[in-house]
Amino acid sequence: MVESGGIRPVILEMTTDDGTVGLGEAAVAYGLGGTAAAAMIRELCERCVIGRDPFRVEAIWTEMYDCSFWAKGGGPIVFGAMSAIEQALVDIKARALRVPAYELLGGRVHDALRTYANGWYFGCADLADLPRFAEATVADGYDALKLYPFATILETGRLRHPSRRGTSDGDVRRRAVAAVASVRAALGPGPKIMLDLSGGLTPDETIRFCREVEEFDITYVEEPADPFDPHALSKIASGISQPIAVGERIYTRYGFRDLLAGRAVDILQPDLGNTGGILEGRKIAAMAEAYGVKVQPHVCASALSTVIAMHFSAATPNFYMQEHFPYWDRIPGYTQVLEDPIEPQVKAGTIPVLDAIGYGVTLRNRSLLDCLWTECR
Repeated sequence: MVESGGIRPVILEMTTDDGTVGLGEAAVAYGLGGTAAAAMIRELCERCVIGRDPFRVEAIWTEMYDCSFWAKGGGPIVFGAMSAIEQALVDIKARALRVPAYELLGGRVHDALRTYANGWYFGCADLADLPRFAEATVADGYDALKLYPFATILETGRLRHPSRRGTSDGDVRRRAVAAVASVRAALGPGPKIMLDLSGGLTPDETIRFCREVEEFDITYVEEPADPFDPHALSKIASGISQPIAVGERIYTRYGFRDLLAGRAVDILQPDLGNTGGILEGRKIAAMAEAYGVKVQPHVCASALSTVIAMHFSAATPNFYMQEHFPYWDRIPGYTQVLEDPIEPQVKAGTIPVLDAIGYGVTLRNRSLLDCLWTECR
């Protein structure tokens, strides 16, 4: 469990008896829950994984789902742990077979992946800095940026989202519209702007906001409603013109099933580190394809999560854009967990699809010696 500039990535390194290593990550790096996910990984490994054939990924996943009891109807802790284990098993299998992990998902569909920049606002002191930082990001080659219009940007680069659905601050919507307007004015009509609303306001206020920013050509709005309120998505979808993206707080194919059936969503964003894993994400993407819905993996953890998402996206026919944080190193205390991260190879807003075996990365163990998690820590 790594302390890394305001986030706490939870990374699993799993080793077989013949020395083959697989990596996975429980994507609860931001917010709370890392310690709980680490403990859940340990319990699941002890009960369902140690001593098993690592090639039997589906059998192990199903046993974790059926025998943990809390996975049925569960949330980010149990599914984050299951994701880390499943990802590590897939990595082990791909390395043993000496193929890239995307070959286990059906093979490469895309040779390069369009990406959008998140975290480009790291270093901003207040909303007045957003236009300048947005311009610099486009100058770095990104033609798509995600903005959190309702959030307060903290000095650490982390975000503070509005509480109580913004009802205690009547200026939240006004400030948000002004922020979007300033970024669009700075960038001009070309670059894409996506808005992550994080379920921050009530549905009626969200609809009002989305109508007020129509003129700024928003590519999509993300999480316009609380994840526990799927009916609000239908209300919002019928009241706004922008496409809707949802998924980072929805888990497994079972959680996405009713979401797709409601037909209020245009883009699914499963996080492969908390929705059940990379194979589970592939099943979700296949369901989305049947409904004519685009898919892009949610990414907000360590560099390991980025490269795992690269393998998923490369093999997904209905892939849209991949989330990417190019500026983590601006944050004081940031720790790079990999010897060979993919981020430095991103050029002109495009992630290359690499053909190294497994996920193609190794842990930077010298940076992680003090980060080993124990139950009593």
